[in-house]
This record gives sequence, C-alpha cells and structure tokens, in this order.
Amino acid sequence: MSLFYEGLFFIAGTIAGSFLNVCIYRIPRGKSILSPSSHCPACGYKIRPIDNIPLLSYILLKGKCRSCKKKISLRYPLVELITGLLWVQLYNHFGLTFQLIPGLFFVTLLVVLAAIDYDTNLIPNKIMLPAIAISFVFTVLYVLKIKSVPIIANAGVGWSVAGFFIGGGLLYLIAIIASAVFRKDAMGGGDIKLAAFAGLYLGGYILLALFIGFFLGAIVGIILIAKDKSKSMSKTMPFGPFIAAGSIITLFFGLQLWSKYLALAGLS
Repeated sequence: MSLFYEGLFFIAGTIAGSFLNVCIYRIPRGKSILSPSSHCPACGYKIRPIDNIPLLSYILLKGKCRSCKKKISLRYPLVELITGLLWVQLYNHFGLTFQLIPGLFFVTLLVVLAAIDYDTNLIPNKIMLPAIAISFVFTVLYVLKIKSVPIIANAGVGWSVAGFFIGGGLLYLIAIIASAVFRKDAMGGGDIKLAAFAGLYLGGYILLALFIGFFLGAIVGIILIAKDKSKSMSKTMPFGPFIAAGSIITLFFGLQLWSKYLALAGLS
C-alpha cells in the first residue's frame, strides 16, 4: 500500500510541478496563469494534452517543441521531477496526517519561489504575501487544536510566530549591516519575507535552515568565482534558492542534524 501511495504522490507532484512551470514563466511577466492555455513561448504553438504529460512528453519529444523544434528548457522536467520526489518524501515523512497539508503547501511554494528568484532575481509579492497570509491561517488552526504549523519537532504555536520574526528579523539585520559595509543592497526584501515565511513552518529551526542556506550559497559562490572571477564578482547571486534548499533540508533532516551537532559538541 505504501508503494501505491508513493506512486500516487509522485504523479500528483509532477502534475503540480507542471503547473508550477506555468507560474514560474508567467507570473514574473505579469501574465495570467489561467489563460491562454499552455503554448510554446518561441512559436506560440498551442500544446496538445498528449504533449503536456509531465516528464513523459519531454522524453517523447526529445526536449523539443513539436512545431518549431526549438529546445525546451531542461528546467521544465526538472521542476516536475523535483516536485514529484519532494511530494513522495513529504508523504513518507508525515504519512496521511493533517500535517501533510501545510507540508505540501510549504514545500511547493518553496520550489516555485526558488525557481522564480533564480530566473529573475526577484521574489514576487503577489505570491509571497498570500503565502504568508495562508500560513497564518494554518497557525490559527493550530491554536484551535488542529495540528498545523510548525511542522517540525511538534513545537507550539509560539515557536511558529517566533520563527517568523527570527527568520525575517535576522535577514533584515544582515541586510542593514551588509548595506552599510558594502554601500549597496546586499539582501533583497523578498529574501527577508521568504525567511519569515519559512520560519512559520520551522520555528526556531529556521536558524539551522539559514545556516545551511548560507553554507550552500558560499560553496556555489566560491565555485562561480573560481570559474569566472570577473563575471561572478559583478553578478548578484539570488539567495532565495539557498533559503529554500536549507529549509527543505531542515524540514526533513533538521532534528537529526541538530542531534548530531549536539553529540559532536558533547552537549547531548
């Protein structure tokens, strides 16, 4: 039965990922996500249902538009695959419990926001603000004794609110200090709101998520600078994908990572 549900969540996740691709492309361009129907951005060819099957259509079409033969970005199947795998992991992590609902919402939002930030260096308020509002609704449900956020360590609602201010407040403080030191904007407002959003779900563990995010960002930054110093030094690297990655890692493995750290430090 577990394998059946895993397959079901993988398929549902790839379908969700297909819709996320629409959001990733259209929202930053100010286009409707509902109409017109899916079409090739290069030639405008209306994509038929048979060509819009997550993952499978990309393979059958060999990564090219059926009409103009222009290459389809690898990002499309990657978003579908990543979302499908994350949905399976969420099912395995929470099972068929109420906690699964905010978990799916949280992780799916992280995927779309990370991809948009990667493409545009912006985290749009038209996604971020409603996402935070809906998350506070989950928090209210927690107060009403319906388990919801935070979805890590079974922490109380106080930790959810604390995580919101810790995540957003810490990045806001870093933004002020970095701007004063480097005399230019070093942290966008979207990153601050994204960290606050993640804090609602991770509680105090948002600190671990941000640490992992900064660590991953530093590694990628060093690699980019080593490859092309002149370009990398003048380019702004979006931080949203690293906040998202750190948050997802923390959601699934944060408790184990923290326990191992305490053991290594001789504090457990």
